[in-house]
Amino acid sequence: MKISKTRFKGLLVFESSNFYDNRGYFRELTHQKFIKEKLIFTVVSKSKKNVLRGLHMQTKFQQGKYVSVVKGKILDVVVDCRKNSKTFGKYFSIELSQKNSKSIYIPPGFAHGIRQPCAEATDRASHLPPLASAPRKGRHS
Repeated sequence: MKISKTRFKGLLVFESSNFYDNRGYFRELTHQKFIKEKLIFTVVSKSKKNVLRGLHMQTKFQQGKYVSVVKGKILDVVVDCRKNSKTFGKYFSIELSQKNSKSIYIPPGFAHGIRQPCAEATDRASHLPPLASAPRKGRHS
């Protein structure tokens, strides 16, 4: 697994490999040695062509996210909303797809959105602390 830093503190791009055989493929999405936080919960969304899931973030109970695509592709966009950050107000975008096997770790304090340009895509987001005291309702992205 290859990990690339970005110009945004804490924002990481992960690139793994798909291992194909006659049954399909297998891919490791993440490993505990790369992200130290415990995964709180995981969500999956399936989007139709040209769907835009606009920028959103948690303000009261901020959390990091690890986003991957298991089918199709998405354009993932994040905006740094950390007021004391050197990159405050700047954005980063990346195509995540089944084919390129890239994932992104988005630290707390970023707004996040996706655009689905192809026929169909399924993405997976794992949410990370500090969420322990957050109520279950409204914790998803």
